[in-house]
Amino acid sequence: MSKKPFFSIITCTYNRQDCLRDNIESVVSQTYKNYEHIFIDANSTDNTVKIIKEYQKKYPSIIKFFQYFPKGISNAMNKGIKHSTGRYLIHLHSDDSLYSNKTLDSVFNFLKNNHFPDWIYGKAVFHNIVTNKTKIIPYRSVYYQVSHPLLLLTNYIPHQATFIKKKVFIKNGNFNESYKCAMDYEYWLRLSKLKVKSAFINEIICHYTIDENAQSYKNHNLSLQEMNEIRTKYTKFKPLGMFLNFLNQIRETKPSI
Repeated sequence: MSKKPFFSIITCTYNRQDCLRDNIESVVSQTYKNYEHIFIDANSTDNTVKIIKEYQKKYPSIIKFFQYFPKGISNAMNKGIKHSTGRYLIHLHSDDSLYSNKTLDSVFNFLKNNHFPDWIYGKAVFHNIVTNKTKIIPYRSVYYQVSHPLLLLTNYIPHQATFIKKKVFIKNGNFNESYKCAMDYEYWLRLSKLKVKSAFINEIICHYTIDENAQSYKNHNLSLQEMNEIRTKYTKFKPLGMFLNFLNQIRETKPSI
């Protein structure tokens, strides 16, 4: 493994002993080895820290552990960016896992063959345990490109399947910490208006499981509220933003995938 990793995998944790091993095992089993796995923990009180340190002992050159007083998920994600040393970053939360042991190999080859774009995204398999439903997103080919108008309609980019150059964060700022849930949506809209090269990799990158303990389930209504605010912010014609918010409010009446 080289001194400087190519990928930085950032995992934010808080009391997720139930799913953390799947997350870590999906990373350490990768055939591509030039990466670091950074953990930002919000003072967990269950066995989360014990599990991380167990793996850190086995993989001391790969797993890096940092603990902070909780200030929200956006703050934790930004802490991960701060501690990262890789060229490309992915935020793979504790209830996420890489799709196969060849995922990083596939992503690296894609980046190389496409002249290393500033950021890329692929597909995610969403498992909703609450509703017992599973589907892959994005699920339509129209979403296989970064489009500002399309993003105003809906957030079709799964952050768990997104790889971003660290220099993009350095140049354009980190996640907006005023948003507690939809910080990724704001970032996609921000990047979609700038001259940053993006690409879509037509492969499944990760699994994402929604259960009663997932923040995306607990804070669903807040997420919708923030997305409406962000959508209005990035819509030049404000009545259009209000209309798009109305359409999404009808469509997103309850947690779904």
